[in-house]
Amino acid sequence: MTSNSIPVDVTVKDRVSLFVQSALAVHNPKRRQHSISSSQKLTLSWLTALRQAGTVNDSLKIKLPKLIRWICPPLGRLKLNIDGAFKPAGSAGGGGILRDRNGDMSFAFSQAYHSLNSNLQSEALALRDGLKICCSKGIQEVLVETDSLNLVHIISGQQTCPWDLLCILQDVAITAQQIKAEIKHVPREANQEANCLAGLGCSSNKLTFRDSCTILPLVVKGTYHLDKVGCPTLRL
Repeated sequence: MTSNSIPVDVTVKDRVSLFVQSALAVHNPKRRQHSISSSQKLTLSWLTALRQAGTVNDSLKIKLPKLIRWICPPLGRLKLNIDGAFKPAGSAGGGGILRDRNGDMSFAFSQAYHSLNSNLQSEALALRDGLKICCSKGIQEVLVETDSLNLVHIISGQQTCPWDLLCILQDVAITAQQIKAEIKHVPREANQEANCLAGLGCSSNKLTFRDSCTILPLVVKGTYHLDKVGCPTLRL
């Protein structure tokens, strides 16, 4: 998670402005590519003009804004987005949402956690719980996305596993193998519903399970529908 990322609780209004130019591109790959390419070219042209005017130091590193969107899973597979939340006061929670190729929700969950010491613990517990729900429902070939790069590095062996995650990640490894889950990292902007659900878990005292998008909390429902139609979020 980078410090220059747009906060995940971005309002629906912020994303709707981007949706106007991207809605038609959702079902037209060539148009979508042209739309993103055009915006980047426009930004480059603007920066070039500023350099020529002597208003930008050439030694500065310029980062182009990126359009980040939730990507539907391939045919025959489902995608589980998970996230954890940890507050300084000690409350913690996790959440996740499972969707199909069309962006339709199969289920969503939020869960409170207690006696945790870090956000990484809540991320790992949310992953464990999401996989266990999939396993209990007989769901196979799951693509799992998390915005915790540390968690992905620990699972893949690129980073040493902290002692307080050993038991949790042992459960994760067993369940992931059973349901043939693939776990990968995504930007925070592509994981917004899971982040909202994790936040809701902090204020809950039990597991909350939802199997219909009609009963999603409003804070989740807005981004869910925007993701479903391919509306991107701008990352500066």
